[in-house]
Amino acid sequence: MNSRRTRTQIYIDILRAIRKNNGKLKKTHIVYKANLTHSRLKGYLDFLITKEFIEEKKIRNNNFFVVTEGGLKFLKEINKLRKISDAFGIPI
Repeated sequence: MNSRRTRTQIYIDILRAIRKNNGKLKKTHIVYKANLTHSRLKGYLDFLITKEFIEEKKIRNNNFFVVTEGGLKFLKEINKLRKISDAFGIPI
């Protein structure tokens, strides 16, 4: 079995990492929690911003990535899909 994560799995890991930290997280912390390099992270963050799943905010001179309502809704729906796929033994 292939142990590499898909792009979708990486997006999910990023969104979950942000959500678990009060909905906001610095870029460096996303790198560690989502197990990515800084260079790879930029493309994923750009995509998530474009889809309006996250947004970048400056809070007290620090840049944070904040999960949006759209990002939370995506996580909720993907969890439903995962439960269905687990019930039928089909990985997503």
